Amino acid sequence: MPADAQFEIYALRYAGPLTSSRALLMWNQGWEERVQRAYFVWCLLGPGGPVLVDSGVAPRYTAGRDLPNYQSPASLLGALGLQAGEVRHVFLTHMHWDHALGISLFPQATVHLHQAEHDFWLGDPLAGRSIFQAVYDPGVSQSLEAARSRGRLNLIREDGEIMPGLTAVAAPGHSPGIMAAAVATAKGLAVMGSDCGHTFRNYAEEWPSIFFCDLRACLRSWDKLKALASSPELLFPGHDLAMSLEFPEIAPGVTRLV
Repeated sequence: MPADAQFEIYALRYAGPLTSSRALLMWNQGWEERVQRAYFVWCLLGPGGPVLVDSGVAPRYTAGRDLPNYQSPASLLGALGLQAGEVRHVFLTHMHWDHALGISLFPQATVHLHQAEHDFWLGDPLAGRSIFQAVYDPGVSQSLEAARSRGRLNLIREDGEIMPGLTAVAAPGHSPGIMAAAVATAKGLAVMGSDCGHTFRNYAEEWPSIFFCDLRACLRSWDKLKALASSPELLFPGHDLAMSLEFPEIAPGVTRLV
């Protein structure tokens, strides 16, 4: 891999913090303990960028959702000197509403999504059951269809490089076809796991949140992602408020992870 095929990684907190039982983030542990979490998208800046990992939620989909201190993911790009129209790639880890209802904010972007995730939500009858619909919104399929109609939907079937320095890695468990992004950085290979693990603690203690559809697949995917990341600190979770509090702040809600 060329030495210059490296990215800087920024966390953009588009909502939060919000508070809930620790048992939500650490399965069946600490029901009475209250902990905080937040909602993020991530921006990769490099030779093939800007690339967004996940899209967050567009303003028109926020009604009725618990999204305190919400800011449009598109507006947060301004802290990095970017506009939404400059984003040419959205790496969509999975199709849950909080990660995929912002696709329409980036109409010039190709959406990269795993085939297994696409096929489950849009083709498997089980996806219509209430337990799955609780984390889904029809607006996601509408946005994907709009991207497809413009020739901007890339369905990924196997692990592999999307562009120099950015590789798609299947990591099922949280959802049937969730994938992580392996990102070359100056500190080594970082892995943007999104909701493969909701917090750093999930990975450190090998204990998932309550949100998984296949526990065995989840644990196997963790082994895979941990082996890829150059260090444990470079395996990033989906909702840990530490990404806002423990890294250099660029602007309110925007921090540099690597």
